[in-house]
Amino acid sequence: MIKRAFIIFTAIAAAACGAIATTGCSGDEQADSWQLTGSISANFSDDGNHGYILTVEGSGAMPDYQSESATPWYGRAGRVTEIVLGEGITYVGDYTFSGCSYVDYIILPDSVSAIGSQAFNPNIMVCSYNAVTSEGGTVYTYSQNQPSTVGDYWHMLGGVPAIWQTLRVLFIGNSFTYYNDLPSLFASVANGAGAVVEVDSVTCGSWTLAKFADANDEYGAIVEQKLSTEEYDAVVLQEQSTLPIDNYNSFLSGASALKDKIDGYQADCSVYMYATWGFPSGLNSKYTTIPDMEAALRSAYSNAAKEIGASVSSVGEAFTYVYNNYPQINLYNTDQHHPSYEGSYLAACVHAATITGCDPRESTYEDGLDGSVADILQQVAYNIVF
Repeated sequence: MIKRAFIIFTAIAAAACGAIATTGCSGDEQADSWQLTGSISANFSDDGNHGYILTVEGSGAMPDYQSESATPWYGRAGRVTEIVLGEGITYVGDYTFSGCSYVDYIILPDSVSAIGSQAFNPNIMVCSYNAVTSEGGTVYTYSQNQPSTVGDYWHMLGGVPAIWQTLRVLFIGNSFTYYNDLPSLFASVANGAGAVVEVDSVTCGSWTLAKFADANDEYGAIVEQKLSTEEYDAVVLQEQSTLPIDNYNSFLSGASALKDKIDGYQADCSVYMYATWGFPSGLNSKYTTIPDMEAALRSAYSNAAKEIGASVSSVGEAFTYVYNNYPQINLYNTDQHHPSYEGSYLAACVHAATITGCDPRESTYEDGLDGSVADILQQVAYNIVF
């Protein structure tokens, strides 16, 4: 809840502000613009979603502040969603943007050469094309290609800055995962779009998540061994094809047990539910069309993800979109159940976009596909994810 303070300025207070602000002085949290120095001004503009874009323009060094609460915009800093620094700013002062916790990243203009203490909130990824001196907090340096040495480097991925790092992804599932070697296909698509991923997998035909969560099960023991000895950034869970709609409670129990196991062994590891597709051989009196079946699966995966605190990779939704709009593209194997190569490629594009944040349309990996088909599948994945 945002508390609004209404301040009545007396003539003395107004005089005290002098040339400090155009519509308010430092400390006037209801102002929309401020004159920070004789040559630097700042202003709020609407971001279109009940938040603010904070723009700073001018030349020279911004002032230092003694604390986060001393900044002119402190009372509304929590609603700032974007910070724009104009070319000409050379220094960002102490505590300047430390209260802007909802800003994801900022790319500094070339003119900035130094940053003060706690100038940015820790949630903000601070990026620069040039070397910058910082008194606190990491400033990531641009590198177009993956650096040969470990360090704090960034690049553009899916239209936004991303840290150069190798993501290790573990896939746990059955034949929907191992058909066409989906994990490797995912890595190829993601790497072709500028991400860097390494993959691992534990798969067995018809196996359920409950079995994979059981350390006494043959494949559950492998899952246990990998989770307890390896480090992963993401784990993808794929349930037996119809179990989420045939026996939701069993599905949820297995997913929850695996999520607990992952949380117990892995630090800062994201879990994704691989929401699968409706398929011709699975239709029955309850689910008479492929879109109906997929919608039910989608709902089950979505509900389970919410209950266990996971995310969803919406592969099935992408399948349905292609089924409805591009019937010339066959996503199914001859058994009318498992994915064709096109189906696995579409799944790989959805996973790549969901897990790495890359734009699948930028991927150079189209091996084995007609270029026009690859373009359609990449675009569909982009539309579904973003």
